[in-house]
Amino acid sequence: MTGRRLLITLVWCFLLFFVTVSAGLGGGLPTKSVQALAGEELSYFMDFLVFEKLATGRLSLAATDRPNVYRVELVGRTLGIASWLTGNRVQTYTTLMELAPDGSLRTIEHTSRVQKKTFGKIKDRGKRFRYNYETRKVSMAKARDGVYRPGEDFVFPEGVQPVDMLAAFYNLRAGLYGPLAYGAEFKIPSLTRDGFSDIEVVILTVEEQAKHSHFPSDGMLLQITLDPEVFDTGGGSIYVWFNGFGTPERGIVEDVIGLGNVKGYRTEVLP
Repeated sequence: MTGRRLLITLVWCFLLFFVTVSAGLGGGLPTKSVQALAGEELSYFMDFLVFEKLATGRLSLAATDRPNVYRVELVGRTLGIASWLTGNRVQTYTTLMELAPDGSLRTIEHTSRVQKKTFGKIKDRGKRFRYNYETRKVSMAKARDGVYRPGEDFVFPEGVQPVDMLAAFYNLRAGLYGPLAYGAEFKIPSLTRDGFSDIEVVILTVEEQAKHSHFPSDGMLLQITLDPEVFDTGGGSIYVWFNGFGTPERGIVEDVIGLGNVKGYRTEVLP
């Protein structure tokens, strides 16, 4: 059991917002623009094996003082015995994104940061990806104790306009990848530390959802596939359940290495 494996599961919560569902859940789902969602903040607890409230996750969206530029932040932190085992580990993902002329969101910069205490000393590590849609490149840099050093550049594949995971969430939620309906499937170009890779999203049909006994039969269930390195999984899927009011209430990350299935659930108040 490692600190990375304990906390990496917190990232699942950014996926919990990929779709907005109405109480009616008819043939099509309503969408919300980033302007309508600015100011939103949602919080979650995580459980695994016999442990409850092992960690927390919080996702927030805010407008910046720059026109049409928004900031998304996802923060995860371990609690209780997990905090002791991982050195009070805190993991932060931040994206700056802008509205493009076509109304979609484009990533300006995406950063990840891990802070933890080891042998009495604070370790601070991170990565930064800067997107340039004119030169069609993403520049990566690695950080240690706040100091960034240049890394690899990635050139966009022909005909592809990739975004990071958090910008992809809001584009999907706005319906910019297509109508949101039962049985719909989406492939969203994105980037991992190893290069370009699609995020795959499937909205299960009512019949398919009924086969998953962990989730209620109402609402709507999504199956999401990412590059395994993102969640340190053995190839399992991510399932997210929305209630009839469009609130993401439950989720499972399957086959996290060393932990098995990790469960998350929404809470109104975090410690």
